[in-house]
Amino acid sequence: MSARFYRHLDGGYYRFVSDAMSADTDSPVIIYEHLWPFEPGLWVRARADFLARFSPVEAAEVDAACAGERSVAQAAVNAAKARRRAAKPA
Repeated sequence: MSARFYRHLDGGYYRFVSDAMSADTDSPVIIYEHLWPFEPGLWVRARADFLARFSPVEAAEVDAACAGERSVAQAAVNAAKARRRAAKPA
């Protein structure tokens, strides 16, 4: 992966940490760190799922987002997630 920062389709910002392999499935995964707007933490996702849900962004976009109001950003991400999940077929 050449990009360093990513935006999730719901609006959160993340930093790429590493490519890896799943010990359970022997398939490629991405290790990434949540940056904004919720608490920082490391996550692992199947590479195909990561590429389907995340878009590369420049560091300046992440910096600008992190300068905003956290509670407003959290509400926007939660609303986007709720809309996305409600649109999924049952």
